[in-house]
Amino acid sequence: MRRTPLAAWLTRAAAGAALLFAASPLCAYVIVLKDGSTVQAREKYKVQGNTALIVLPSGAQSTLPLAQIDVARTDASNASDFGSATVLRGPSGAPTPAPTPHKETLSDLLGQRRQQTGLPPPPPHRPASAPVTASAAAAAEAPQGSPARTPAGNVDFLRAPRKQVSRIQLATTLGEMLRTHGVANPGIFEGTASRRLLVEVTDNCVGAVFQAIAGTAQALLDFEAKQPNSIDALELFVATDHRARAGQFLITAERARELATKQIDLTGFYLKYVEF
Repeated sequence: MRRTPLAAWLTRAAAGAALLFAASPLCAYVIVLKDGSTVQAREKYKVQGNTALIVLPSGAQSTLPLAQIDVARTDASNASDFGSATVLRGPSGAPTPAPTPHKETLSDLLGQRRQQTGLPPPPPHRPASAPVTASAAAAAEAPQGSPARTPAGNVDFLRAPRKQVSRIQLATTLGEMLRTHGVANPGIFEGTASRRLLVEVTDNCVGAVFQAIAGTAQALLDFEAKQPNSIDALELFVATDHRARAGQFLITAERARELATKQIDLTGFYLKYVEF
């Protein structure tokens, strides 16, 4: 069969490459230095006093201070049976970091709770063209008559009207306690039922939501100790700055004590008591 010019050229190139590799010295030994760099050599270095004598791949001889060689890593690098293959080692660096564990988001937690209760997923969030205040959103969405309810039948704290607390000193004291326990800029309003107060917090991260839960629970216990029988419960509504729901909770003294006495952790509290 007649060979094409291209096939003939490839045959000659392959033969030339074989001759080149046969004639070229192969690196059979890798010397690892303590700074992480490597030196390719034909064979293992020879020790002469405090100096390492090295035969480079080109055949030339060189020397290195013996103290610069990482003997253990050099031995390990050449322990594998690679024959005369060249072993390439990258510079020494920090160990390969372990994969970053997945951090649960509020969406993850809400999804878990929806699965537990058998509720369908929420409708897609429609971003607002401009920030909406809680009071404006409540006024726009609150129905006439009975209080608005969530799909699960709970009173909807998002759409509940925001009414100023009539007992100003009570709201002031509660606000101070909330801030003491790390709840930043809480809004305090009349609750959706008598002897309750509604606390609204706006934040985007899981940690801040958990802080709001823990701080509100502790503030309720402090308030009960200071002014017994003043309120029955705190209603906590947490929203993102785009008015997405981050969770709503009814925090009673009994539930607050579950956290305070470590009968339940914050994730467990969220999953157990978040209201849809």
